[in-house]
Amino acid sequence: MARLSDIEGKSLEQARKGAYARCFGNAELSRLLSRVQSLIIKNGNELEKLVTDLMSDKLIHDVDEFLSAQIMDIGVRVATKKALKKCSSLKGDGIEPDFIVFDRKRHSQDCYVVELKDGHEFDTKSSEKEQQNLVDFLAANDTTLQFYNCHGKICGFNANTREEIQIGFKRKISIEEAMTGREFCELVAIDYDQIISHRSADRVANYDSFLSDLLDIPSVQSDIHRKLTD
Repeated sequence: MARLSDIEGKSLEQARKGAYARCFGNAELSRLLSRVQSLIIKNGNELEKLVTDLMSDKLIHDVDEFLSAQIMDIGVRVATKKALKKCSSLKGDGIEPDFIVFDRKRHSQDCYVVELKDGHEFDTKSSEKEQQNLVDFLAANDTTLQFYNCHGKICGFNANTREEIQIGFKRKISIEEAMTGREFCELVAIDYDQIISHRSADRVANYDSFLSDLLDIPSVQSDIHRKLTD
């Protein structure tokens, strides 16, 4: 997991003009909160990289060549967003899934178009857009993917159930479109618990850094002391 102590964030002048300053009226607090926001974004990007690294033996490097065969070998192969950007066979009109997982078991071939999310709480507009992107991508590529049973999935990596994800997406996705992180890891044969353990390693350090940086703000320290002694 990324560490708050490693994130520089905005300058004090930039923070003074930002949304957090408008909400709280404190430039130093605004700067700290913007660093926390950057930490959250960085952790989301780190999750995608961590998952990709663990699937290294299953990655498709030339998606066009892979799709030229009507029948794939038994097993699981994965196309990343990076590989999909180089692919001319699939059309997205700006829609680029995080992963496409191809899975063959005996006579059945399945294709999972997956959006990987670190969280699963989205506003209504964002939820509708995420779901529509899946539908549009699959519709645009139904001919290219005709030899696969195709499924659009939104993976809420840290959710325990599909129902949690559906509720987090304001019920704009179906239960069938929701996928937990554990289900995704089972599909691509990587260890979900190993990932969770790895990502939790820096939580204590981040908590301590946040408290220390918060109390280093003189006005905040003074206000906290006053409230504790009132």
